[in-house]
Amino acid sequence: MRLTTIALRNLRRHIARSTLLLIVITMTVGVVVTLYLVTRTAERDLADKVDEYGANIVVVPRTERLPLTYGGVQVGAVSQEAAPLHMADITKIRSIKNKQNVNKVAPKLVEPVTIAGVRTLVVGVQWDQELAIKRWWKRTGTPPAGDHDVLAGSRAMKRLGLALGSELQLKGERFRVVSSFEPTGTQEDDLVFVDLATVQRLWSRGDELSFIEVSAWCSSCPIEQINAQISTEMPYARVSAVLKATESRKILIGQFQLFGLVLSGLMILVGCLIVLTTTLAGVRERRGEIGIFRSVGYRRKHIFKIILLENLTLALLASGLGIGLATVASGPLAKALAQVRRSLPPSPWGLGLALAVSLVIVCVATAYPAAKAARLSPTLAMRRV
Repeated sequence: MRLTTIALRNLRRHIARSTLLLIVITMTVGVVVTLYLVTRTAERDLADKVDEYGANIVVVPRTERLPLTYGGVQVGAVSQEAAPLHMADITKIRSIKNKQNVNKVAPKLVEPVTIAGVRTLVVGVQWDQELAIKRWWKRTGTPPAGDHDVLAGSRAMKRLGLALGSELQLKGERFRVVSSFEPTGTQEDDLVFVDLATVQRLWSRGDELSFIEVSAWCSSCPIEQINAQISTEMPYARVSAVLKATESRKILIGQFQLFGLVLSGLMILVGCLIVLTTTLAGVRERRGEIGIFRSVGYRRKHIFKIILLENLTLALLASGLGIGLATVASGPLAKALAQVRRSLPPSPWGLGLALAVSLVIVCVATAYPAAKAARLSPTLAMRRV
């Protein structure tokens, strides 16, 4: 009789033990694979969210005299010795080697102005890029889009005595405040934002820019590498990486990975212990059966293989069930627990690896009980009959 046939018949005979192992392995594989898929989805979603959350690279003219500040970055009137930035530099940024990692490019022109006797700064921006890069702004009013629309910070609204719908004059032209945003705790609260092309025209600055903010996806490319590539394209500018966002992303993603590894390790350890103890108990109960096998000519390696084949058969079936359940459940769980926008589909390679690893772990957990069964003396085992 073939060893596989004996193993399958033993599984049917000892249905309670087989069912227990099937449930334990299914739950272990299902939880571990689900946790892996949820963590993987959360990592990717978190990386995308942090990468999209504002600028992580700032490009300014290479000059020694920059008296004005905005957003913690020094900007100001470009000295005659320094080459100013231009609109063409946006194309250069988007043409670097890792251009696929460039998300948003928000050019700005900063000009001092006096409004109602109050000295402040007007910032020319491209509305689509600026609003996309400043996702944390909690705006009121309608989104600015026109060349005479104004978006003002909370403190600027108070200092200038403005309200939504108010009008103000810049260089003899009338503008209307269509939107504002709640306090952010930064210098942006004191600024007045206007369409970039309009500011360039009113101040006769041509296509000049004060500085450029860049939002880059850094998950697949180090921010330092993107920084270096922009510096190569623009040697006349100073390119600074705002590393705080990148470091925060790495810390948060590292916490997700650590949580997943610890919980997966605990689940695998518990599963191994249950397989080990259940198989040992089965070996003790089947001493008479093993003695009969040994007395009719089965060798130790045959006994070892029978025990191993039994558990591997259960592991193959249970792993398939666990992986299937994990594939179905991981998407809804990721959206419910991690608040992800979209779940990543599991890769066939990853699922195949999970199946292989689960079989290896079951082999390891079964090795000692199978070896102990193989070492049983036929004479002592037959006394149990």
